[in-house]
Amino acid sequence: MQRYFLADKIEFQVGDTFVLPAEDANFHHFARVLRAKVGSKAEFVSAGHLAVAEVTRIDAQTMDLAVIDVPNIPNVELPFRVTVVVSPLKNDRSDWFVQKATELGVNQIIFTKMTRTVADWTKQQAKKQSRLEKIVQGAAEQAHRLAIPTVRFATWQAVQSLPKTAGLVAWEESARAGEQAQLVQTTKSLQAGDELVLVFGPEGGLTDAEIADLQAADFKAAGLGPRILRAETAPLYALSAVSVLAELGE
Repeated sequence: MQRYFLADKIEFQVGDTFVLPAEDANFHHFARVLRAKVGSKAEFVSAGHLAVAEVTRIDAQTMDLAVIDVPNIPNVELPFRVTVVVSPLKNDRSDWFVQKATELGVNQIIFTKMTRTVADWTKQQAKKQSRLEKIVQGAAEQAHRLAIPTVRFATWQAVQSLPKTAGLVAWEESARAGEQAQLVQTTKSLQAGDELVLVFGPEGGLTDAEIADLQAADFKAAGLGPRILRAETAPLYALSAVSVLAELGE
């Protein structure tokens, strides 16, 4: 069943009704792409709560829906919040990355310019953010999540000051040295409600000065195995590992 996120906060109860106006992107997709009609059903999420609603009336301007079920569902979100910090990527690789990171459970994606960042988004930052937010929402709906990850831009200095319970920076030198335990140990130490911040370098890697900046801000260097991963692959590797350790435990 198709899932949509509502901008308005609604306390779902069976029998309640709500309206989708034509200017709402959900109206466009449900009514015009999926050709919804009276009796069509979809799932709607508001403030982390889920309801199944049925179309009771529809015209070119509005769609009326009635809540027919408020199911009890398992929490599909990671037990702690995960923020991923990456460099802007060339071409459409950032689009693909945010989509997959959303499917894997990330809560926040931060893009920041690093010393070896190649892609320059300065003049198109607002346009990029709008596009990425749409991709993230679509991926969250497809993955049947209960929350939409945040996408934003931050300076390198702001990254160092991010609030966190634990912070890791993926560093190829740690991997070359055979470091294998930091990601596992850190993930297993986290509790519900904690905040994990993961930092990944651009195509050319992080500089020694950037590693020193992060270590001074209490980020620990972690290896991600013996192979060198692309800038968009490394975060997905880490998110997958975090999911396995946190959600598919013993």
